[in-house]
Amino acid sequence: MCRLRQSTAIACVLAVLLPLPATAQISNNSQALVVYRDPTTLASLDEVSLHDRLKGLKSGRRSIDFGGQFRLRYHREDNLRNSTAVPNSRGLTGADDDFLLYRTRLWVNATVNKRVRAYFELLDAESNLEDLAPRASDVDRLDIHQAYIDLAINERLQLRIGRQAIDLGSRRLLGLSEWANTRRSFDGLQASLAGEQFDFDAYYLQPLSIQPHDFNRTNHDISLYGINSHQHVDEETILDYYWLALELDTSGARYDTLGVYWKGERDNLLYEVEGGVQVDTNFDDTDHQASFATVGLGTNLQGRLAGQLWVFYDWASGSNSSGNGFHHYFPRVHAHLGFMDLFGRRNINDLNIRWTHEPNDRLKFLLWYHYFSLANINDVPYNVNMTPFAGLGPGSSGSSNLGQELDLLATITLSKALQFLVGYSHFFAGEYYRSTPGVPFSGDADFFYTQLMLEF
Repeated sequence: MCRLRQSTAIACVLAVLLPLPATAQISNNSQALVVYRDPTTLASLDEVSLHDRLKGLKSGRRSIDFGGQFRLRYHREDNLRNSTAVPNSRGLTGADDDFLLYRTRLWVNATVNKRVRAYFELLDAESNLEDLAPRASDVDRLDIHQAYIDLAINERLQLRIGRQAIDLGSRRLLGLSEWANTRRSFDGLQASLAGEQFDFDAYYLQPLSIQPHDFNRTNHDISLYGINSHQHVDEETILDYYWLALELDTSGARYDTLGVYWKGERDNLLYEVEGGVQVDTNFDDTDHQASFATVGLGTNLQGRLAGQLWVFYDWASGSNSSGNGFHHYFPRVHAHLGFMDLFGRRNINDLNIRWTHEPNDRLKFLLWYHYFSLANINDVPYNVNMTPFAGLGPGSSGSSNLGQELDLLATITLSKALQFLVGYSHFFAGEYYRSTPGVPFSGDADFFYTQLMLEF
């Protein structure tokens, strides 16, 4: 039955896309397919600031670009390291560790002609010097990270077929997980159609199961598909409407999320709003009804505190039974709910304030404060992989106050190809950890890291 639904979904996607009238427009989504007004070339969507001297072996309309990236990061984690001594291993575990992560990416981008482009990327990710076992997202020895073909069917329609990394909108539901050492990618199909009033992106994707020391395999038990529409408003405004479905065949759960994402600025007021409802079937075969919302307001500061100041409120529903709240799909978690990655977007309130300051072109500072609490005290907090923290069950929470997090980050651009960053985060544990039976640790946590990244 699931395979029939998958085939039906693909047919529906193509049926929606093909008849729509359109003229081309560049999509706001840098990782999604892009169709251009002049389809004489297909530009690389995934290359990352390739050094000029390594770019461009050209012959007429044909070209080949080679590039890569090397990243080295040191972690010192106190009281939040993954530990098998704690059920579900994640969150505020009380475990400490320090270790090195390093990742190498090598890619080739080939434009065959005005309608065909091929992209191939290798990734090697490793973790060293740790005392505890690496996370699942830390190690993936030499493997194929991306391998796809872009086909420009006409001036309006473009297809991408194969293994691909992808960001969607705000990345709260679908992101390529750049912070993770292994990075996320999918096998599947994208189709993009550009129009006068709307651009449409359709997806049918299945994630990879990471095999740390073997070739990664497509996980056919998980399917993600849907349509994102981007409305043309003005250059300062993003307005997207989307439907995304997630099928988890192993558990029997299926979720449909209908959402809207709106971001822009007016005079000196910055705003970002996203929300949606999620329905269908839970893993226990009950009806699934959940929702999420994000509201953010910002402004550009002048004077000695010049920079950008934002205030956000993030909310995602829980439930009275464990595991039936909002499901965040495949998000770029590190970008929204704190750099310590203690919580997933389920049964959560997050009131946060973010200030960024750039004294010059080479230096950037970030200060980010979060106050976390449970949306439903009858439920529990959830890890970034949607498992209940410490395996705790419904009704066990002694308080809704999870705690506060402070994130500090400095980014130094040493050259066009070389970047260094240093960061520190502290979690002030809330009353939840002191009053809930079965919690493995009730103290604070610290996270210190440095990173050097070279692009070539």
